[in-house]
Amino acid sequence: MERMRFLSLGPWTLGALLMFLTGCSGCGDGGGNPEVRISFFEVMAYDQAYSEDPWGEDGLPDFFVEVSVQETPYATSEVGINEALPVRLAAQDLVFQGVELDQTVELRLFDQDDDSLDDFVGQVTFVPRDLMDDEPTRHSLYGGYLQLDLLLAW
Repeated sequence: MERMRFLSLGPWTLGALLMFLTGCSGCGDGGGNPEVRISFFEVMAYDQAYSEDPWGEDGLPDFFVEVSVQETPYATSEVGINEALPVRLAAQDLVFQGVELDQTVELRLFDQDDDSLDDFVGQVTFVPRDLMDDEPTRHSLYGGYLQLDLLLAW
């Protein structure tokens, strides 16, 4: 008799129960809003003779990343002080949602200088929605000698 009561719930109720028990791939955290979340930037390679630093400096570069969406400043990473490659920089859980998913994101890498202007090292661009199909945990971007990896959280 119990078995019959379970089957009499109807197809919609059984479908909802099945989704609840098995989960939903592609549903993210259950919020239903598609998003791309970057946890870290990782500098893998760069031109060590970048043009804005012709005299060099003592020690290793103090890298940070400036993020722009459609050429509008959006966020800045932490600064990695005097670190050897690969340099991992926290992105402060950077999230792209809604219309931002289809806009061009520019990542510019700088070397922080306390006594002068920060030195531009290189830049890369991407469109967040391009990452959503296969949901990688790491995605490499290239621009000239620069390789900047995105460490993503889904």
